[in-house]
Amino acid sequence: FAPPSPCASPQDLASGVALAHVLHSIDASWFNETWLGRIRDDAEDNWRLKVSNLRKVLQGVLEYWQDV
Repeated sequence: FAPPSPCASPQDLASGVALAHVLHSIDASWFNETWLGRIRDDAEDNWRLKVSNLRKVLQGVLEYWQDV
């Protein structure tokens, strides 16, 4: 899927950024640039930003699953 940063370990997935880019690659009409812009990519050591990103990813997947 070619996320913006390489994913060499599970910790690289912890911020939700790579997951958001993969979802954008899967369905760019649903997970559009506006949705992708809400995902913070500067959440390296801030666990609150990581949790916020993962919540947005989860909410997006749940809405996608229900509607599509």
